Amino acid sequence: MSKKQKTSNANASSLTADAIRTRTESLESNFHWLEFDDNSTPKPPIDPDTWLEIGPRLQTIDQETKFCDVEILREVLQLRSSLDDRDQEEVRWARNRSNPFDVKAGQFMTRAAVKIANVDAIFGWQLCQRGESDDLMYFVDVFGGPGGCSEYVLWRNDGWNAKGFGFSTKGDYEFHPEMFRMGAPESFDPFYGANDEGNIFDPENVASFVEYVKSQTDRLGAHLIMCDGGFFVKNNCQEIISKQLYLCLVLLAVAVIRPGGNAILKVFDLYTSFSVGLVYILTKSYGKVSIVKPASSRPANSERYLVCQNRLNRESLFARYLMSINQVLWENKHCDHDIIHLVSPKTMQEDKDFYNFIRNSNEDLARKQIAGLKALIDNVQGVRPAEKVDRQLVQDTLWRQWKLDHKSRVSPTDGFAKCAPDYALECVGKATLELFESSDTPLCGKRMLKKTFGNPNDWFFMPVDVTADQGRSIRTVFLSKGNGNVFCYDREKANWTQIKDYQVVLSPRTVLYGEIVEEISAKGEKQKIVHALHIMDAILLGGQEVRALPLDKRNILCCKFAKAMNRPLSHQNSSTVRPIPVRCKTLLPMMELDSFFSNVSIHELINGAKVIGSDLDSFDAQESKRFYIPRGLLFVRSVQTASKGAEKQLDFGKAFASRILWAWSKTSQIYSSAQRFDVAKEPNLVYRQDFDEFIEKCGDKK
Repeated sequence: MSKKQKTSNANASSLTADAIRTRTESLESNFHWLEFDDNSTPKPPIDPDTWLEIGPRLQTIDQETKFCDVEILREVLQLRSSLDDRDQEEVRWARNRSNPFDVKAGQFMTRAAVKIANVDAIFGWQLCQRGESDDLMYFVDVFGGPGGCSEYVLWRNDGWNAKGFGFSTKGDYEFHPEMFRMGAPESFDPFYGANDEGNIFDPENVASFVEYVKSQTDRLGAHLIMCDGGFFVKNNCQEIISKQLYLCLVLLAVAVIRPGGNAILKVFDLYTSFSVGLVYILTKSYGKVSIVKPASSRPANSERYLVCQNRLNRESLFARYLMSINQVLWENKHCDHDIIHLVSPKTMQEDKDFYNFIRNSNEDLARKQIAGLKALIDNVQGVRPAEKVDRQLVQDTLWRQWKLDHKSRVSPTDGFAKCAPDYALECVGKATLELFESSDTPLCGKRMLKKTFGNPNDWFFMPVDVTADQGRSIRTVFLSKGNGNVFCYDREKANWTQIKDYQVVLSPRTVLYGEIVEEISAKGEKQKIVHALHIMDAILLGGQEVRALPLDKRNILCCKFAKAMNRPLSHQNSSTVRPIPVRCKTLLPMMELDSFFSNVSIHELINGAKVIGSDLDSFDAQESKRFYIPRGLLFVRSVQTASKGAEKQLDFGKAFASRILWAWSKTSQIYSSAQRFDVAKEPNLVYRQDFDEFIEKCGDKK
């Protein structure tokens, strides 16, 4: 029978949608898990003297029967070996047809996204999504190029509500976020280590990645680590060859995940004492560890997922221990001897709960693999054809079951075919576009204060660097179509101009108000100017409508968005050009004007000039401290107070139209009443003392 005939015969399905759901739920419901009580169970001491054993490097796993029945292991290995003598084209064809629940990538770039979605669904979508939160969902994707898993997590979190850090080897396993079809790639940050080649076994790369993730997550770590990669190995040595990969995955799972976080790690065989020792360490580092084979995984392979939930709040002793093990493996990779186990088998066997957990899991999964291998061999021999299924019905049913059947809020390629004016009109509408042509109102004299502001409690302010557009420093509305296509609105030309002088990265369907600021860094006797985007307000953030929200809520979301977009200017030892930093302005009530001035400091420039500077947070330890020079304050109204005292929150349009600029053309304008100065006040300028008097009078009236 030809392959064409085989394929056409398989189209007649014997499975209904209900049967598909029932069978997949049955396949996935009986997996093994182990819970660890952090309060009642003592932490095992790490004792390298008794745990570690050095011996001849393993060549086969046929004697690894401490954690699996010898007959079961022997049968698995024999069946797998028998496929090596078959016609490999026939084996590949049969393997592709052997799983009736083998779904396609669909809207995602690779099947890895669908398999992670399958695992996520098994655990009630509690692994890859945080829900409503003012903080980002931080995740790590290891050895996951081109990035299907990351694409899924970004999509599941509506794009920029999650931020990912990728760690993989350059070349065949490199990340390609520009190929994402669903999740916008702007909040995904590939990292290739201290040596910029991405070898995930290199201790220097591993240590630098851990430090990088910590530096970008307020030292807390990520919420999730994933790995769906692995080496393709034809024979029974996959576990041996994947040894250091397993080690580095577990190392990172205990080193970069914050308390309460989760891990999804794809592995294969878990028969050797070395591999089982890694699982043992996970069970002492997480509240619950499960070993599951999802329905989307082919039944004839040994693929399984370690799903670890609720990272325990304890010192990372295991992380340091595994770091030292990885250093030994790295330095001795060409030696005849190797680390045979990193936790003593006796320790693991005497822990009865753990021993039963790992042995039962190994044997149950091995039995399922034996059945899958026999079916595959029969299929290759023509003894038993593949099960007849309607592939489209399976795809549609499982996608609904895994909640993959809705479209993304924003596609990375939506705006490519549209010109900027049309794209902006589609994003915000004509009425809002007309707002962009307005200028802020300048403060011109003390007498304007009462008439302009009325009640100071209705107003907030932000320090600004740009009081008048000059060169690269501009304050205006920015529009992003994604993939680095960012435009700024030119009021004089009433048109959009693409930014080409520096790289700005913002998610598509973003429309925000901000300024390009000159940030100044000092290191020794050198000073460096870095341009950065400071967000002030927003209409759309990565497809999310925010214009109708109150000003303070918009500011919170702008801060969250800035964290998602921002990346340090350079990774350690990397020559990659990085986009300019993105920050969000701090929004301060007018009544706290005095505290703002108390927090600015005097900085000396390289030419000896002394300036008022606002200090900025560093994005990582590699960067020097930076500051920028505020040249004025922009006031924005947040509420409208009615005559009867009722307050109405203002949306973006009304707040944008209300903006008032207090520009400082003279340093004396920001002196306090306690500071001495002999310069006479100019009537058309507003001084800090004028504001102090105005705010004090309004406070007295209350």
